[in-house]
This record gives sequence, C-alpha cells and structure tokens, in this order.
Amino acid sequence: MAANMRASGRVRKQPQLYTSSPFTSSSKRKRGAEEDVDGEGDREMPDDDASEESEEDTAEDEPDEEELRAQRKKARKPKSTAPKKPAQKKPRVNGASLPFRNASATTRKRAPKKTKAVDVADAQAAGGLFAEVFASGDTLQDVAGTWLKRYDAHQSSALAEIVNFVLKCADSNGEVSDHDIEDPDGVTNKLDDLREEYQASKPTDYPLIAKGKAATSFRHGIAGFFHALIQAMAVKGVLYTDPVLMENVQIWISTMSSAPNRSFRHTATVASLAIVTALCQVARENAESIANFQRQAETERKKASANTARVKQIEQNAREKSEALEIIEPLLKDWFDVVFIHRYRDVDPVIRRDCIIALGDWIVTMPDVFFDGQHLRYLGWLLSDCAPATRGEVLKQLHRLYKEQDMLGGLKTFTEKFRARMVEIATTDAETNVRVSGIELLDLLRENGLLEPDDIDAAGRLIFDTDPKVRKAVAAFFAENINDLHNSKIDDLGGLENLEEALPETGEGNYEAPRIEWLGFKSLAELLQSYDMDEDLPSQVERSRADGSLTLHLGDGNSRFSLAADALYDKVDDIKAWQMLAGYLLFDHSSGCSNGMADDPLSQLKHESTLSEKEETVLLEVLNASVKRTLVETAEKITAPKSKLTKKAKEQLEDEQEEAARHLVELIPKLLNKFGDVPCTVAAVLRMEALLSSPALKDLQQDSATYAALLDDVRKQFMSHSTDEVLAPASDAILHAKSYGELGEAAEEKVTALWEDVINNLAELLNPATIGVRGATSFEELTALSNNLLRIVRLSTVSDCIAPLEDGSVASSDGASGNDYQGAIDYIIALVQRASPSTGPAPDSDEAALEDEVAARAAEAAFFYCRWKLMTIITVVTTGSNTGVSIEELEALATRRDLYVTNLENALQARKAGEAISVHLTGCLLDLYAAAAILKDVPARPGVSDDYTVLAMNLTPELQKTILQVFIAAEKNFAKLSGKKLEGAPANDADVDQDGMDEDPMSDPESGDEDDDEPTQALASQQRRDTKIRDTILAEQTLCALTGKIIHALAADVMDNAAVRKRLERNKARLGHNFKEVLAYLDIGEVQKKKTKAKGKTKKDAVNGAKGKAKPNPKSNAIIADDEIEDEIEDADAEDEEAQRARG
Repeated sequence: MAANMRASGRVRKQPQLYTSSPFTSSSKRKRGAEEDVDGEGDREMPDDDASEESEEDTAEDEPDEEELRAQRKKARKPKSTAPKKPAQKKPRVNGASLPFRNASATTRKRAPKKTKAVDVADAQAAGGLFAEVFASGDTLQDVAGTWLKRYDAHQSSALAEIVNFVLKCADSNGEVSDHDIEDPDGVTNKLDDLREEYQASKPTDYPLIAKGKAATSFRHGIAGFFHALIQAMAVKGVLYTDPVLMENVQIWISTMSSAPNRSFRHTATVASLAIVTALCQVARENAESIANFQRQAETERKKASANTARVKQIEQNAREKSEALEIIEPLLKDWFDVVFIHRYRDVDPVIRRDCIIALGDWIVTMPDVFFDGQHLRYLGWLLSDCAPATRGEVLKQLHRLYKEQDMLGGLKTFTEKFRARMVEIATTDAETNVRVSGIELLDLLRENGLLEPDDIDAAGRLIFDTDPKVRKAVAAFFAENINDLHNSKIDDLGGLENLEEALPETGEGNYEAPRIEWLGFKSLAELLQSYDMDEDLPSQVERSRADGSLTLHLGDGNSRFSLAADALYDKVDDIKAWQMLAGYLLFDHSSGCSNGMADDPLSQLKHESTLSEKEETVLLEVLNASVKRTLVETAEKITAPKSKLTKKAKEQLEDEQEEAARHLVELIPKLLNKFGDVPCTVAAVLRMEALLSSPALKDLQQDSATYAALLDDVRKQFMSHSTDEVLAPASDAILHAKSYGELGEAAEEKVTALWEDVINNLAELLNPATIGVRGATSFEELTALSNNLLRIVRLSTVSDCIAPLEDGSVASSDGASGNDYQGAIDYIIALVQRASPSTGPAPDSDEAALEDEVAARAAEAAFFYCRWKLMTIITVVTTGSNTGVSIEELEALATRRDLYVTNLENALQARKAGEAISVHLTGCLLDLYAAAAILKDVPARPGVSDDYTVLAMNLTPELQKTILQVFIAAEKNFAKLSGKKLEGAPANDADVDQDGMDEDPMSDPESGDEDDDEPTQALASQQRRDTKIRDTILAEQTLCALTGKIIHALAADVMDNAAVRKRLERNKARLGHNFKEVLAYLDIGEVQKKKTKAKGKTKKDAVNGAKGKAKPNPKSNAIIADDEIEDEIEDADAEDEEAQRARG
C-alpha cells in the first residue's frame, strides 16, 4: 500500500482505460529532468527515438503479434471504399524493425519536415473533414451538422473522418479506415503504426506549437469544431440515444492523448479538453432548463385554474432534461479520469497549461460537478509547477474563481490549504510576471477577508522590492492598507463628520494648517517605516524581498522610500499633493506634544499627526519622489511631440510648472532650517535641490536673490556636516547650480568661498613638522582633518581644484626636515605617508582606522588634482596658445607626481596586501597611471611642443608586483568569505601570494578558523548571517572594482599585458558571474588597443624619424623592464602548468 501512496497522501490508482495502452509505466517523473515520464509516476512518456527502440525490441520478442497485425491489414484492404495511399513503414526482417537510416538503397532519406499552422491551400489539398473545417468557409455548426448526416448514412466511415481529422491536425498524413474503427481492440496497435510512420518523416514541429496568429486560429478551429459537434449531437439527441458514438470517439482520442509522441498527445489532449468543455456547456444548459421547467410547473400549479396537461408536459420536459443530465455527468467523469488525470501532469508544460485553462472553464461552467475539493486541489498542486507559464495560468484561473462572489464560500477550505503557497509565489517566485499575478491574487483575497495579518504584512513589504514591476503591482495592495489605517485613525477621533466640523477653514495656499489629510500622511509614514527592515544596512546593500538575501545595489541616488513612493504615486492621491505634504512636515508638532492632548478634536488630530524622527525622514523621501514625479509629468505633457493640448491649456501648464519651481526654491531653505541637524534628513532635502536643474525646469527664470540664499544654505550644510551622505548630494547641488544658466556666476562665487573655507581649515589643522607622521595628531584633530579632506574630495569632483590647492597663502616649511609646502596640494601629498606605520607607539584601533581614512582621502584628493592638471594640459595643447605648456610647469607637476607615487609605493610596501587601505591606495595608483596614459594619444597643434608626453609612464615591475599582491589578497578574501575554491598557485608565485597574507585570517583561505567553513544556515543568529553575507558582498565589490581598474590600466598599456592578464584570468570561472563579467572587458580593451596602435603607428614612426632620438624624462627615469617582468611571471605560469599536469 505504501508503494501506491502519493506525496499528497492519496492512493495512486491506475485508471482503467477503454483499451490497453503500451505507454504506461510505474516510474516516477522528476519535472525538469531530461526523461519524458509522467508527472505522478503513473505513466512514462519517453522521447520518440527511445520509444521506437522499445517497440523494436517488443517486435523482436513477439513476432506472432506482427504477423497477426499484417494479416488484419491484408483482410481490411479489399473492404476499403475509398482509395488511400499506403502508409510508409519501416522494413522489417524476421519481425524486427530496421532503423530508418539502414533501409534499402531504393528508399530515399527524407529531409526533416517543418510544419506550420495550416493555410487554406494546404487544407483544401488535405481534403476530408480537415478541409471542411479550415477551407470550406462554412460555419463550424454547418460542418458538424453535415458530418452528423454522414454518420447516419455510414457510422464507421464518419468516425474514421473524426480520427483522421485529429491525425491531420497533429500533422500526420496517416489515416484509419472503416475497418479500423470497427476493431476497437486494435486501436493501440493502429495508432502505434501511425506514430511510427509519422516519426519516419522526422518532424521538428507541429501546428499547435507554431508561432503567430495562424497557430491560435488553428487551435480555435480544432476546439470550435468539437464544441459545435457536441452541441449538434445534443440538439439532435444522438448524444443521449447513441452512447456508442461517444464511446468510440473517446477510445481513439483518449488513447492518442497518451501517446509518447508529443504532437499526437498534445493535439488529442486539446480535442479532448474541448469535448469536455462542450459537454459542460450542454450539461449547464440542461440544468438551467430543468430549473426553468420546475419553476414553470410550480407557477402553473399555483394558478386558480391550473392546466393539468400543461403541467404534465412541463414535468415531462424536466424529466427528459434530467435524464440527459444523468447521461452527461458520467461522461464528464470518464473523460476527466481518462484524459485530465494524466495530462495535467504531462512533461510538456504547454499541455499542463491547457489542462489548467480547461479546468477553470469547467469549474465556472459546471460548478455542480467540478467545484469541489477533489477538483480544486489540482489547481493547488500546480501552484508548485516547475514551468512559470503554468503557475501563472493557475493564478489566472484562481483570480477568475475568487472574483465570483458565489464561490467564495466553497473556496475557504482551499484557501486555508494553499494560502501559504499563494503568498510564497507573490513574495519569492523567481519569475517577475508570476509574482505580479500572485500579488494581484492576494489583493483579491484581501478584499474578501481571506488573508491573515502576517500575509498582509508579507505582501506589503514588497513595496520595497528591487523589481519595479513588483513595486507597481503591489501599490494597489499597499494603498488599501494605508486606507484601512487612515480610516481607523479617523474612527478613533470620532468620525469624519466630527473632524470636519472641528477643523478651521483653510485659505488657498495655506498648507501648514491642520487638515484631515495629515492622518493619511501619518498612516503612510507608519506603514513604510514598519515594513522597512534594513535600517542598519549600508546604503549600497539591499535585502532581497524574495529570499531575504543581501545584494549589492548600484542605485541612482534614490532611496528605497522614494522608490516606494514613486510606485504609490498613482494609487495614493495624498502623495500627489506635495505642497500639502511639505506644509505637514514644516508644522511644529512639538507644541502640541508639550501641552498634552486636549479633548477637542483639533488637538487630538494634532497629537495623532505628530511624527517621529524616522517618520519625518520617510516623508521627506516621499516628498522628494512626489515633487520629481509631478514636475516630470508636467514637463512631459508640455513637450510631448503629439500633444493635443490647446494653446491655453499649454500656457496654463507652463504657469503651473513655473509656480511649482518658485515654491520649491522657497521651500528648500525652510526644510533645511528645520531638518538641518540630522544627516539623513539633510540629504533628502538637498536631493530636492537637484530637481531645479532638471531639463524640465532649467529654462525657467529664477529670482537671483532667492536662489543665492538657497546656495548659501547649501554651503552652510556642506561645511557643517562631515558625512558623505550629506556631502555627496550637496556637491551635486553645487554642480547643478553651476550649470543653471545666468545664475552660474553666483554659484561660482559660492564655490570659491567654499574652497577658501576648506583650505584654511586644512592649514589650521596641520603642523608642518608632523604632517606625515602617523599617530602624531589627537583623535579630535584627526576626525576634523578627515572630514575636511572629504570636503576637498567632494569639491574636486565638481570644481577645478588647481588654483585653490596651489594657492601659496598657506605655504610653510619644516626646518628640521627641509620640506617646503608651497600649497595645500603639498600638504595633501604628504598626508599619504600616514598610511605607513610609524616608529613610535602604535595607535589604538580607532585611531589607526582614522589614520588610514586620512591617508585614503588624501590619496584620492591628490589624484583629483593630478587629473585636473592633465585635463588643463590637454586643453592647452589642443586649443590654447601656441606656446603650449612651459617646461617649468611640467617639471613642477612631475615632481609632485613622483612624490605622490613614492608615498603610495612606500605605504603599499609597509602595509599588508589584504588591508582595506592597500586596496584603496592601489586603486589611486592605477587611476593615476591610466589617466596620464591618454597624453600619448593627444595630438598637439602645429608648432606646439609635445614635451607633455613625458608625464605618461608605465608601471615599474616592482609596482606591478605590488598591485598583483593586493589583487591576490582581495581574491583570496572573497573566496574565503564566499566558500569558493581557488586554483592552486604555482611555486614561483608563492612570494606574491604570501606577501601581506600572513597573520591575516581574512586573507588566508587556509586559516584554521573552522567556523567560516560551516554553512551559513548553521550560524547562531540572523545578525551574524547578515554580517557574513554583507562582508561577502562588499568583498566581491572590492575585488571587482580593483580588477576593473587593473583592466583599465591594461587598456591604457601601462602594465605588462600578457602576464597580468594571465594572472587575472586564473580563477575566472571560480569566483562568480560578476567577476567573470568584469574580466570580459579584457577582450574589449584588446580590440580598442589594437585599433589605437594601428592608427598611431605611421605617425609615431614619422615623429621618431624626424627627431632621431627619444626625449629623456626630466623627473622620472624609470625604465620598464618588460622582458624581466614577463620572464618572471611566465616562469611562474610555466611551473603552474607543470603542477597541474602533475595533478593529472
């Protein structure tokens, strides 16, 4: 008994077919496997080739059956009334079927036949019922009626037409004869012969799966004909008086629906499902007729002078319909058991999907038969189907059922059993479209009160999903949650009428007066905050709402709250009222809290609307999204190329847009004044300033005084905050202001003032005697220095930093060391030395981290200085004066550049390769050399010296080795955290692989820490798991970013290409798809470099020939020993290959 139990608990029972089928098996199918076996293990459906081999073996073992089959065919031929082309069969020897390719030489091998959905010409050529359905032009009802007349004249011949019609629809040219119809015991063998004949043509397609509208019309033709046929049989009465007709149709079509050949099986299944659908329609009509007759009879009886004869006639009609219904219902059960039970779990997902569509039709059409737990469970089981299309179709059918109010009562048990799976699909399904359908179904369940609070929360959290389609789909669901919470708050305050009477009237433009909409904003903030689970995660890391995993998100500055608000914009009207939301945020709620809550409705409203600090942050992000969406949509309406707006309407929109921009300029300073103390709220407000420079508002006239005041506020925030969370949007606001037309000059003045502030602060914080000494500065001064360097870096990204950093007003010198600091840039370059350990007492961990941060930011600031200098040189030699760049200026830049490189190199040699500071300094070094390499390809104007090319250098072998050490350390760190195994390093790479890795367990994959080898699921808590995953993600980001910089350097031809590339690609297939995609840019770089060399070869030869000798480098006499580094790394690679061969 246990062997016959399904996983669901029900007994697996083999249905009894009208005829035995050779295609049954007891092996269990795993969906997604290569074998074509039945879904529940009741039936095996192998591939065609394997099936043929099985049949050949059977024929070999039972030659008598083959002889009997041949005798039957010989006996049928003289009785055939219509000439028929004999079916081509495989030649057999001693009862064994020979393979088609070994047929006699006279038999030509057919080319693979590709079929298409039928057209009229093909249908006419086919003849028979197929031509009548698809080419005659008659209605399907007329075709069915004509066929019934032929059935009355000759039953076997007409039934043969039905079978041949299905065969032709399956793209088979084989046919059955009248005598085949008269021999029901030979159905299986006959279909077996036809299938072999069909397979001999090596088909690659069949009409039902062809693409395009023709395939859809073809399917409709098959289903429509059988529907019309059943209807005609019911009208004529043959359906009830001649059970042999349906029995024979069922024998042939149901047996064909179990064939291993997919074209036969699929076509027969479509026909079978259409027959059942038609039977359901007939049964429904009979049931409705019975109810109507019963009502008519009851009405007639209640009359004062009842017509007894009429009552009897009505009752007789009702009995006839009841008898007809009693005949149809067993047919429905038989067809369901014989076809659907097996095909709903077919290996072909298209067939499974067709079955689900049909089952949905049957439940809606004939609920008395199919609307019960025994049939609904198939929908529940296929919610776990492996094919997304099938799961999606199940959800569609369930949506259809849950919309029927009369069915909700019968769906409660089903909902209790499968609700968890429906929620799982909506929240975690791998296919976006399926998730969207699942969310729409959950919305329907919520409307009908069939979801638990936990399910509502699980669906509500999808508003933060990374997929915009999911956010858009769940917006309506989330909006209803907001409405429910909003309505509950109103009810708690005495109802809507009570509040409306208590609230004062507000004039136009007075957005800061209390109003009922505040409760809606409060509800929105509460829900968004309650569903946000990632408060402590870094900004670039997000949690997947599908499985709870953490992923790296490279966003465009939009927070998860602003993205959620954008999705809710069309569903929540309150979000569109951004001026009202701004007034709510600017309202001083503290007064109401301090005085306590009074009994009057107005005071209660103020108290209930009080926002917490986190809720204020959430609503600021919502405000940002609302303003952006409103302005963008207005601009799109105005500039739409095919806009149907009248001139007056367009002018009105332009006025609204201009008014909104002015209101926004006035609003931002107020928001900064109120929320300027908290970095997260300041960042949200500063991001709104960027909207003023969007294309939609850039051409609008702004009041210069108002805008200058706004820039003053931005400057104040830039200098008062020290986190990148604020400095990044503040820098963007400054950049946008510089590009804002005529107000750009005012922005330049503010930028100049900012440069003066940061340079003066830098000079005040530094002592020339201890600039480069690690541990010589107090913690407070280090913090201020680090923050000031970050401001310099941020300003350098949006403004030319050459003049401020070279300003001699802060020059000084150190008499003891003899170092002269001619400007702030010299201080910054010297600060890079703080990355190197000092000889004095080591600082504690916090101070050490802060020293590294100072060195890293100084290195980045110095790189931006060099980059601005390179851009200036390029501008001068290509568009400037004829004198070009003076040699003195080049020497000064080369001196600073060499000192900068020396400090970087010393720091890298003094620190372990696996430390974060090493990765950062290596990135700056690679960026510097790659940026300078562009000078090689910059053509100077005629008469201008090309002395500037001396600044372009290649990395020395020592620096390349140091860079590879850092890369290997990052590679090992990511492999260790992610549990990936690296390819064994060759012996000659031992010094490279080991440098900087000893005593660093995060860099050593062979560390003795066994805890890291345990599965993530075995970690003690979710917090520890998140930490592990987050560290892995950030390690992968570090590795990919560093690899990208190395590839950039290779493309710039400043590193040894062959050797470095070989090392980069060693673990290409072992470190995940992201790393592999980064390495794919190696090939792009090679193509671009070859093109560049091909273009510049002739010009370079001409220059060398004219000058006769190369210019010396006045400051950097490094000679790249290409041969030495290539030999060194090639030897290591050779030993690596030998080690691999030794391992076999």
